[in-house]
Amino acid sequence: MHRDLKPQNILITNDGIVKLADFGLAKTYCFYMRLTSVVVTLWYRSPEVLLTCPYAANVDIWSAGCIMGEMLKGSPLFAGKSEGDQLDKIFRVIGTPRYEEWPEEVSIPRSSFKVRSPTPLDQVIPDVCEDGKNLLMKIFVFDPAKRITSAEIMEHPYFDESDYMVPSLMDSRESISCDPAQEVIVS
Repeated sequence: MHRDLKPQNILITNDGIVKLADFGLAKTYCFYMRLTSVVVTLWYRSPEVLLTCPYAANVDIWSAGCIMGEMLKGSPLFAGKSEGDQLDKIFRVIGTPRYEEWPEEVSIPRSSFKVRSPTPLDQVIPDVCEDGKNLLMKIFVFDPAKRITSAEIMEHPYFDESDYMVPSLMDSRESISCDPAQEVIVS
């Protein structure tokens, strides 16, 4: 598990190859391993981490969904100021979980949050295509056991539709030389 996926930790080479950086919080996941709850930058943190529940590698799926949504929207989806505010911002989009979905082992009662229905994703991200909306809805699932897996993501139709990828990313960049040995890419 990377445990700190965010835009600042995603690098793109001159050839358009995506690389992950900053493995300072990364762990090899083992089912019986005790994991710390202070992981993932707040805006990209999954509900189970925010609620200090046990978590697994699918916290990275949630973070990747936040990054995808941010790329499509042009701004962060869930820009909370605290753990409680972050959960509130998440529930404004995915809806407040039902009582039977709420983890028993958490100290924050479900009644702390206003009951909300899910907001249609195309109201949150106006330009999202149907396949993108479908993928994000499968990522932004409160129960991590029901969240889409990385293998399922790779098979998702969203990745068959090259029109919805970001082909112009490498074409629209501007290169600035700070010194002859280094090149900085600015979008």
